Amino acid sequence: MPAGAVLMCPFVDYTDPKGTFKEYHKHDLIVNTSVTEMGVPYLRIKLGSEDNQRKSSPVYGSFEGLPPLCIVISEHECMYDQVIMLVNNARQAGVDCTVGVWKYMCHVFPMLSPFIPEGQQSWDFMCEWIKTH
Repeated sequence: MPAGAVLMCPFVDYTDPKGTFKEYHKHDLIVNTSVTEMGVPYLRIKLGSEDNQRKSSPVYGSFEGLPPLCIVISEHECMYDQVIMLVNNARQAGVDCTVGVWKYMCHVFPMLSPFIPEGQQSWDFMCEWIKTH
């Protein structure tokens, strides 16, 4: 088992879009309506039934015995609800979760670190966490 895992804005719920995944397209420059128009039907084809979609979704899996997690997310991106559910489920299973939340950022904003200070701040946050684990 690794000493820990760092997750950047993870997409962890492959069931039908709901909550921020449906509602935040106007805020999120990366996960826009084309993702739900193209990506969600693709997942339905690849995964099949709703039961398989749920079984394949990390957020609904077992968190027992996982190492500590460091998760970076924006509260204004489409994955926000999924990530909060993942954090809550992991914590209920006894997993140590450190969460960095930024405002007004798009999905995978850490990858924009050369262009936006929040991206660099998130990298600093993750690197500091790695150093302590």
